[in-house]
Amino acid sequence: MSIPLYIGWQRILDGQGLEIAFTGMFIVFLALAAISLCIALLPKTVAAFGGTLPEGPHTPTEPESPHDDEAVAAAVGFALDEKNNNR
Repeated sequence: MSIPLYIGWQRILDGQGLEIAFTGMFIVFLALAAISLCIALLPKTVAAFGGTLPEGPHTPTEPESPHDDEAVAAAVGFALDEKNNNR
């Protein structure tokens, strides 16, 4: 035995469907507004705490070798030569 499925606006009105839908939309709107407010205030918060937070350990990087540019140019030239010779 199956239960008949009634579809229509009267079922929504009887079960307070519109009130529940509007309440849900209002809750989602408030949550999105709160997220937007937090994102808008984030730069000011970071700027306020910028001087008080400790910095991570500073590891100096080695300066680039002047030979790196020559190696890259040689590799590019080799690749182009191989491409043109294999046609």
